[in-house]
Amino acid sequence: MRKISPFEILFIPLFLLLIVYPVAAIVGNVTLVGIYKTLSDSFFWNSFINTILAATFAALLGVLLAMGFGYYYIFHKSTLMYRLANLTNDLPIALPHTVAGLALLLAFGRKAFGFAGSTGLAFTLFAVSLAMFFVSYPLASRAIASAIDEVDRETIDVSRTLGDTPTKAYIRVVIPLIGEALISALILAFSRSLSEFAAVIMFGGNVPGATQVLASYVFTKVEEGEVEMAVTASAICVLLSLSLVLALRLWNRHMATRRGIRKMKAIPLPGGK
Repeated sequence: MRKISPFEILFIPLFLLLIVYPVAAIVGNVTLVGIYKTLSDSFFWNSFINTILAATFAALLGVLLAMGFGYYYIFHKSTLMYRLANLTNDLPIALPHTVAGLALLLAFGRKAFGFAGSTGLAFTLFAVSLAMFFVSYPLASRAIASAIDEVDRETIDVSRTLGDTPTKAYIRVVIPLIGEALISALILAFSRSLSEFAAVIMFGGNVPGATQVLASYVFTKVEEGEVEMAVTASAICVLLSLSLVLALRLWNRHMATRRGIRKMKAIPLPGGK
């Protein structure tokens, strides 16, 4: 009989109680009335569409900027710009998100961007996207930096020796090699964007039909006493998040399988066949 480790005794009950049980509690409290009322609410669909649009834009912007960080990570590690970026890249993770929202409001609100409108860029769907981007970008940048660490530096050096500029070497050599990481970074940034609440509320607002997203929709319904609708919307968020996690796992497994096949093909057969 296998001896049970103390770590198993500690991990299993705590994991089930603190992680699985709260999620199961949401799904278990979904009611038919809540489903009907939520799916019949136009504001729910508006918030759902706003969430997808804003999170997609935030993820794309995050990956684009992370690619720029990757360029500096390879070619300009000694520059002040890289040191500043490397120092502050993870700041949005450590920063309270209410503070992040306030920072965005002060930076892009009426005072600094009054020419863009009466509230600057604040309280628009674009502001929601910027708030999501601000908190999700570190995940994209670190995913790409980790992938670049695995790139054979000699391949880049050969490209440079053949006359490629750093930009050409990055586009023609590095980016194709980290394509898998780009997709992973996109999914990670999108997933993180879906869950953001505080920065979105502070900078984007919570205007039903305009800047409301799923996270703020749930909060609003709880405040209004419509708990059944809040539970249904939360369950949909859970399903969406699980779908993204599953997609990322399947993508990573698919790429791992492809790498394994390529390695097998590269192994010479006996007799030179």
